[in-house]
Amino acid sequence: MNAQDSSPHTNVPVLIVGGGMPGISAALMLQYHGVDFVLVDKDNGLSVRPKARVVHKRTVEILRQLGIEERMAEVALAFTSRKQGALGVRIGPTMMASEVMEVAPRGYRGDELSPVKFLFAPQEEAEQLLVDIARERGGDLRFQTDLTDFTEDADGVVATLTGPGGTTTVRADYLIVVDGRNEPVRKAFGTSGWELPASQHYISTYFRADLTGGSSERTFSQCRLVGGPVQGLMASTNFIDEWSLYIEYDPARETFADYPAERCVELVRTAVGADDVEVELLKHEAWDTGSWVADEYRRGRVLLAGEAAHRQPPWGGYAPNLGLADVHNLTWKLAAVLAGRAGDGLLDTYAAERRQRAMIAAEQSAVMNDFHARFGVETPENAASLASLIGMEPTMTRYRYGAPEQLHVETLSGQTGTRVPHIWLTTGERRLSTLDVCGPGFTVLTDSDTDTDGWRTAVADARAATGLDIRVHHIDTADTETPDAWRIEAGLPEGGALLVRPDQHVLARSDQELSPSTLVDIIKRAVA
Repeated sequence: MNAQDSSPHTNVPVLIVGGGMPGISAALMLQYHGVDFVLVDKDNGLSVRPKARVVHKRTVEILRQLGIEERMAEVALAFTSRKQGALGVRIGPTMMASEVMEVAPRGYRGDELSPVKFLFAPQEEAEQLLVDIARERGGDLRFQTDLTDFTEDADGVVATLTGPGGTTTVRADYLIVVDGRNEPVRKAFGTSGWELPASQHYISTYFRADLTGGSSERTFSQCRLVGGPVQGLMASTNFIDEWSLYIEYDPARETFADYPAERCVELVRTAVGADDVEVELLKHEAWDTGSWVADEYRRGRVLLAGEAAHRQPPWGGYAPNLGLADVHNLTWKLAAVLAGRAGDGLLDTYAAERRQRAMIAAEQSAVMNDFHARFGVETPENAASLASLIGMEPTMTRYRYGAPEQLHVETLSGQTGTRVPHIWLTTGERRLSTLDVCGPGFTVLTDSDTDTDGWRTAVADARAATGLDIRVHHIDTADTETPDAWRIEAGLPEGGALLVRPDQHVLARSDQELSPSTLVDIIKRAVA
C-alpha cells in the first residue's frame, strides 16, 4: 500500500481510523451507501503479525454485494496456483527434519447454502485489492497518516491527523476506529473488557529467504517446531520466498528486547535447519494468543470495530472476517442516521448484535491455540476443548441476531435475525441469488401467490413515511429450479413474505406480524 494524501477535508460525515480488511471494507460499504469518508492508517501496509489466508463464505457474500466477488476470486485463483498444493501440515524439530502430520480433509457445507465459494487468499493481497477498488471509486485513503488527537462535542468529532504532509484538522460527524493500537482512542475508552488469557507468547519474524532447496519436498502451510532448538511455528507467506517464524518465549524470563534482529536471523537459520541460508529480516515484533472483547463498542460519536473492538488469535482467520462483518452491520445503520432517516439509538444495536459474535469467535480461536486442535486432530491434552468447537459456518454465517435462546441455527430458513436464505433465480440469461436482490436498502421478498400490488402500494407508503430506500422483489416460481423452492427454503406458507434489512438479515416474516398494513410500523420500530 502506497502513501497517498488527498486534498484535506474540513468536514466529512465519517472518519475511519485504521486500514486492514475491516477499515477498507468500511470505506467501501460507506461508498455503497453513498456516504463520504476519509480513511487514515499510520502504517504503510506491512505487518509481521500472523494474517489470515482465508476469506470466509460470509465475507465473500458481502464482497459480492459490493460488486467485488469476481476480483477477489481472481486474487484467490492466483494464490492457489502459486501454492501448488502447499496447504499441508508438518511437525518436527526443524523445517528440514519435519514430517507430514496426517490430518483429515476439512469439509465445508455444500454450495447450495450460498451463491459463493470459500476462498484462499493472503490477507495482504486481499487488502491491497480492496484499497485499489476504494480508490478507483473515489475514496480518500491516507496511509502513513495517524489520528494523534481528537475531541468530541454534541455535533461530532474534531480530529487531528498527522502524516507526511504535516498536520491537518478534520471535523467528522462520526468516527469509526478499527486500529486497536491508536493511543488517543485507547485512552478515551480504556481497556476494560472480556478476556481469555494467553497460552502462548511469540516473537514473530517476517523474513525473505530462498528455501527451495529444503522446502520443495516439504511443502506446507504450517510447520510446528517441537523437540528442537527453536520451539514455535513456521508458516509460508507467499509460497515463494517470504516466510514467517513465530518463536515461543517465556515473558517471565525474556522480553522483546532480548530478541534483536541479529539473534532473530540466527534463530531463523536454526529453525530451518540450515546454517548457510541467506536471510533478510523484514520485521519482527512480539504478540500473544490472548483474546479481548471491549466492554463498549460505542461512546457518543466514536464507534469501535475490528481489532479496536476485539482481539483474538489468528487461527481460523476469524479476525479480519469478523471485523468485516462488524462494519457490514454498522455502516447501513450509520448511513440511515446520517441521512436523518433513523434515530441515533439505532447505532446502539450495533454492539448488541456484534459483541457476542466476537466472544464466540474468540472462544473458537482459543481452542485452536493447540496445534493439533487447529486441524481437528484429537489428543489426550485437547479432547475436552476440541469438543467445544462448533465450526466456522455457525460462527460466521449460521448465527442469529436478537435471539439469545438460539445463537445459531442448523439451517438458514428465514428466521428473524438470520441471513436471508439463498436460492438461485434465473431470468433469461441472468442467474441471481436471492441475496443479490437485497440491498442497499430494505427489501420485501414475496412469492407468486402474494398480493403483489398490495405490497407495492405498502412499500411506496413506507418509503414516503420513512424516507428510507425500501423495495419489493417478486420471486416468480418460473425463475426458480422448482415451483416451491423459495417457500421451502424460507419456511413460508403460500403468499408469504420476508422483510430483509440492508445487511441481508431478516427483519420480519409474514407468519410473524409482517403484512402490508404493518410494514411501516415494523420499519419505524427497527430504525427508531
